[in-house]
Amino acid sequence: MRKIWYEDRLEHLSSFRNLKNHYNEIIPEVLSYVEANRVIFDEWIMDQWVEDRNLGRVRLWEGDWRVIPFPINAVGCTAIDGDYQLSEMVSFTKLFNTTLEEVKKVGPKIYQSFIDLCPKTAGYLEEDILKKLLKSATISRLKPGTKINPHKGDIDSMRVHFPVVTDPEAWLSVRGRKRSWEVGNVFGFHDNDKHWAQHNGNHDRIVVIFDYSIDQLETLTDFELEDPYIE
Repeated sequence: MRKIWYEDRLEHLSSFRNLKNHYNEIIPEVLSYVEANRVIFDEWIMDQWVEDRNLGRVRLWEGDWRVIPFPINAVGCTAIDGDYQLSEMVSFTKLFNTTLEEVKKVGPKIYQSFIDLCPKTAGYLEEDILKKLLKSATISRLKPGTKINPHKGDIDSMRVHFPVVTDPEAWLSVRGRKRSWEVGNVFGFHDNDKHWAQHNGNHDRIVVIFDYSIDQLETLTDFELEDPYIE
């Protein structure tokens, strides 16, 4: 059976090791960043319906799901829409029903917020950002009763979940293999594998989602992705 979970093939990355070994230092910084940017969580509400290139218009989620950028990379005023691409499925501006101009205004502010509030986190990630192995990050908050429907993401993304606030009744399934989030347990999977999530618990579930470039990983390191077209 083709591999589902990839954390054993990411251990050689300094950023991945730091996320595992220094989570007690990183989590307070992430929570400070979330609190400072709560207005974005409240105002940037994702469209529940997205255009899938194979299925047409489909409902991505139900309930209360919020995602905000965790700007590990600076994106300046000359940015183009592609700089805010979340996956092959949808761009940031389309998903949040906003404009490139509005995101350009907010982007530098939240990047400065990241620099001010997350200095240790930035240091722990720096090496793999500079190597362009780690390309983007977002913070995902699920409220109880929320469901994210089955979907596939970016074929070039090795997706890593860093748990911040967990609930044992919230879970993620990748190709039918289910696991719950646990603080200190950082894990990775191919974003293009079909995955979905559900929150049946009692309080918010918050994770930071890091996307690594598979192309860069395979070019610059010993990482190897198993053939995605073999089940």
